[in-house]
Amino acid sequence: MIEPPPSVLGARQQARLLFSAAEVLKAIDQLAVRLTVALAEENPLLISIMNGALPFTASLMQRLHFPLQLSHVHVSRYDNTTEGGRLVWHGGFEMDLEGRHVVLIDDILDQGLTIQALRNWATQRGAEEVTVAVLLDKHSRGDRPAAADFVALACPDRYVFGWGMDFEGYWRNLPDIYALPDGFGLQDSRED
Repeated sequence: MIEPPPSVLGARQQARLLFSAAEVLKAIDQLAVRLTVALAEENPLLISIMNGALPFTASLMQRLHFPLQLSHVHVSRYDNTTEGGRLVWHGGFEMDLEGRHVVLIDDILDQGLTIQALRNWATQRGAEEVTVAVLLDKHSRGDRPAAADFVALACPDRYVFGWGMDFEGYWRNLPDIYALPDGFGLQDSRED
C-alpha cells in the first residue's frame, strides 16, 4: 500500500482552522443570492476551473434556481506541488462561447494570473461578458492583473487547503478550510 508523504500528514496536523464547513456554506448561500440578482436573466454559462473549484461549483449550482449551463476547463499552475509555474491546459474545450455571459468559477484568487489568462481566453472565444466568482480571495495581495466580481470569503495571505484546494494533491476532500502556519516550508503560496 502506498502511504501519503509525511509532509501531507504534517500539513494537516499543523494547519489552523480558517473557516468551518458551516461558515463556508453560509458564505456560499449569500453569494448565490448576489449571483441570482445579477445573473438570473442572463442565461449564463458557468465554467468551473478544475480541479479545485469542483466542490465550490457543485455547492453553488444547487443554490442557483434559474436557467444556466455548466462546463469546465482543466488548467493548472501547480500540478500537485505548492509552487506555481506556467499555466498548463489539460484537455480541450468544446462549447461555443460566442455571445455568452461566461461565469468563471474558481476556488481561490491569489496572484490573479490564472483568472486573467482565462478571462482573455473567454473573450478571445467571443464571450460577450466574463464574470469571475471565487470561493476565497486573498485581498492582502498587492496589484493583480485580475480581480473577482463575486467573492464568498476573504482570506489571509496564507497557503490554504480543504474545500477543493489541495496540499501536494491531498486534502481537497476536507469540509473545512485550513491555513498552514508561516514557515511550514512552502516555496510559494497557492495561486489559481
